[in-house]
Amino acid sequence: MEKLKNPEMEGAGDKKERVMIAIDESEFSRYAIEWTLQHFHASLLNSQIVLFTVQPIVDYGYIYASSLGFTSPEVVRTIQENQKKVATALLDKATDICKKYGITA
Repeated sequence: MEKLKNPEMEGAGDKKERVMIAIDESEFSRYAIEWTLQHFHASLLNSQIVLFTVQPIVDYGYIYASSLGFTSPEVVRTIQENQKKVATALLDKATDICKKYGITA
């Protein structure tokens, strides 16, 4: 009896498994990364690790109200730049934790 082949699965042995780890600003998130790396270290060594974070949507309504008319583009840009810095710092911290366990993320 001939086995049916799934074209998507052909060559799957050649590819690294991908693991996504979502992080946020909480200590629970840091603990979850550490726990995962400790308990699944051997299987993660041969995997591609993707670190992922999402920043909350900013409610510009309170900024609009406090400015008595409109929110200036500079204020919006400053808030967005700050969120980008926070996200970058989170990813850097998570990358450092991965390096501590010998995992490349």
